[in-house]
Amino acid sequence: MSEVRTSYGSVRGAIEDGVHVFRGIPFAKPPVGERRWRAPEKPDPWSETRDASSFGPCAIQSTISGDVGELIGIATHGTSEDCLYLNVWTPAPGKERRPVMVWIHGGGNTVGAGSQPRVNGEHLARIGDVVVVTLNYRLGALGFLHAPELGATGNEALLDQALGLNWVVEEIEAFGGDPSNITVFGQSAGGFDIAQLMAMPSAANTFSKAVPMSGSLTRQTPIDAAHGQARELANAFGGFDSMRSADAADILAKQATLGRWGPVADGEVLPEDAAVTLEAGRYTKSMPLMIGHTRDESTLFTYFNPKNRAMDRDALMTHAHRTFKGDAERAVLTYESDRAAAGLDVSPFAILAAMSTDQMFRLPAIRTAEAHLAHTPDVWFYRFDFGSPAHDGALGSCHSLDIPFVWGTHGLPDMQRFCGTSPAVATLSTQLMNAYLAFAHHGDPNHEGIPTWVRYTPLDRTTMLFDEEVRPVDAPLDEIRKLYSEHLS
Repeated sequence: MSEVRTSYGSVRGAIEDGVHVFRGIPFAKPPVGERRWRAPEKPDPWSETRDASSFGPCAIQSTISGDVGELIGIATHGTSEDCLYLNVWTPAPGKERRPVMVWIHGGGNTVGAGSQPRVNGEHLARIGDVVVVTLNYRLGALGFLHAPELGATGNEALLDQALGLNWVVEEIEAFGGDPSNITVFGQSAGGFDIAQLMAMPSAANTFSKAVPMSGSLTRQTPIDAAHGQARELANAFGGFDSMRSADAADILAKQATLGRWGPVADGEVLPEDAAVTLEAGRYTKSMPLMIGHTRDESTLFTYFNPKNRAMDRDALMTHAHRTFKGDAERAVLTYESDRAAAGLDVSPFAILAAMSTDQMFRLPAIRTAEAHLAHTPDVWFYRFDFGSPAHDGALGSCHSLDIPFVWGTHGLPDMQRFCGTSPAVATLSTQLMNAYLAFAHHGDPNHEGIPTWVRYTPLDRTTMLFDEEVRPVDAPLDEIRKLYSEHLS
């Protein structure tokens, strides 16, 4: 057993393979009853030593059914509105001030948890001599409902994350962490949320380095649209006055019919568009940034539709017309030539997925990197290229595949089908983990196990490709990037 005294009371965790683990620590009061749709509040203190051997509940959510859920490992245990808990892995509590890595989980802001088996912090803590923290936040309508009638900005989930980060600043020293050296990292919705945290006054000075993975600057929901979404939800329960007494399971069922949930342009929690704030460097000037994506992100979303897999070039042209209008033919030809030159698949299905990957992930990541470069040169860009063996390799290096490599959890039984079991898997995981750990320690991902990784600039656009061979490439698929600069500027 291992015991740590926090400002709120003592917690007793476990020692597992030499790593001290504290699970289910509350960083906020339960956001239930009158606190539903309110900004999170610091937790009440406790007098007796708190058992921290088990994870706290996950946020209310639906499960991802079928092969996608099984492959990417979004497994959860019990769910509850009382979900604002975090978990700490440390080589040892005490006075040594180690770098801290705080994980913001993904899942489209509607699913996920800091307790997923694939984000077990044991490996990073042991290998890298760092303190690892994962946290939960409210999801879906319970976290992103813009309803002034309820005192809800629509960004309560982001405030949850910011309060969790503030808890880390205030409490992590007792766990052996350095509150002045905190790296926030997260994937998908976690990465998109990090870009917003970088623009939030309430998250200022809570982290010193950032790693958004497969997530970056995204469009905030306009306030009128967000309020319209809230009204539609409220009408299903008899109006806003009934919302705090509505059953959470019924809210969960209704929210699924109302589209996307995410950051809201509320003008308060997010005073302005995050792109403006990031480019100005209001809270992030001199902050090292490592950012990137997987090469084939969108195959995870497109592959499981048989119509996509059977797509011919005429159907691809129709699809391309939606973005490129009368330039669709040139766009498809550019994709075919640029990808062929890089040795990549040029089938209609592959190009369909590539267009989605570019629009949702790659181009926003480049935009985020360039915004940060307006004031800070310490930017490193990566692309994860290793292919999944699942479905006979048809998914390629799809969305979420990099997570078990970063965390060293590729050997879990549920991850082996997704990641593979060859020696190359373990080698690549070590190389990628050490890049993240070097970044957490020093703000620079270079280490002896990979080639020299130079900073990203708009001139060279050097990108580190993580595959069986790790190598830097200047401006990969740049003709495609230039194509979008004409059509999406």
